[in-house]
Amino acid sequence: MASNPLQIRFPSLGVVRRFGLRPEGRQAEFGAPFAYNCRLEDGLTSRLRGGSFTGISAATRPSSIVYRDRTITFSGRAITASRVGDSTDTAFSADVSDMLRPALFQFAEAGEQGPTVVALAPHKDQFLVGFSATETWVQQGDPLNGTRRRISDQVGIIGPDAWCVAHDTVYFMSSRGLYSVGADGSGLKAHSEDVLPVELSGWTDTTCTLTYQHSDRGVYIHRTATPYWFYDIARDSFWPFNTAVTSSHVLAGPFHVGQDNYFGRIQHLHGSIAQGSADVTWRIVTGDSAEEAANNGKLAIEAAVAGTDYEQYVKASGTWSAGRAHMAYPRTRAIYAVLWLSSAGAWAWEAAALGVTRSGKWR
Repeated sequence: MASNPLQIRFPSLGVVRRFGLRPEGRQAEFGAPFAYNCRLEDGLTSRLRGGSFTGISAATRPSSIVYRDRTITFSGRAITASRVGDSTDTAFSADVSDMLRPALFQFAEAGEQGPTVVALAPHKDQFLVGFSATETWVQQGDPLNGTRRRISDQVGIIGPDAWCVAHDTVYFMSSRGLYSVGADGSGLKAHSEDVLPVELSGWTDTTCTLTYQHSDRGVYIHRTATPYWFYDIARDSFWPFNTAVTSSHVLAGPFHVGQDNYFGRIQHLHGSIAQGSADVTWRIVTGDSAEEAANNGKLAIEAAVAGTDYEQYVKASGTWSAGRAHMAYPRTRAIYAVLWLSSAGAWAWEAAALGVTRSGKWR
């Protein structure tokens, strides 16, 4: 029976809950079951291609919060703003004509008590975004004579450092996932409710730190446990990384190599790697369902990173060198499969293709 070619491209949606290669002939993007130290990049030839990615360490926060030349501190629901220009002066004054005097305020509607403050994010001496565990607020202007507005009474932040500012947008991690909001309080947006990987859901890690990196066009999400995560703002995608791990890994698929009630056999595999790239090891991992193939691929990557046995998951493997790689002949029989690519060096890929034929009934 003639081989059915299946073109494979780098998973441009990053790591997502829903997995699966895009149907042949369609232009929709697709995600990956798992990855490590990889992400999509624009090639010099304007083709989208992926490869190795080196994450950064978590940034450190300033020791104090400064807004409109006032030092801001908070405890419980109370927020204290020092005298303008004097961080040591927090003595309150009854002189209402003194517009530089210290201020005490909270984020609350009239006649209500405000929530316990978890984090404050100042921006350009114009806005101060405030968070509790379940609410988001914005202070516009000076604490003495500005205005305060509640943005959400459902979405808050998980920790004091779980935010960063990218231009005029504040990104923050809530217990519901990654959100952003304009520094002026406009456009509250959930970025991860539909695509959030399982590892990012239900966080309770208050040591989470967010860092915006302009050169990478994205937000780094560090926490106590690894992997850490990178959010690609331009493509709205999530990529896991670990600064302690030098190798990189990505899963493409899973592919339905079987047809109807038949097994499929991967007859040949062809891949093209960018010029100057390090060698890339390819491996095929299989499963009786798309979920099983994806889970097996993830377990294999985690085992490889941990230095334990991963060969139990691998049905075929080989190496691609830079440039147009030679054809490989896995002859692997399966219902579903994922393609695992890994390298110990800096690499980028161009394309790959699987040749699949029908191979006996699946009972």
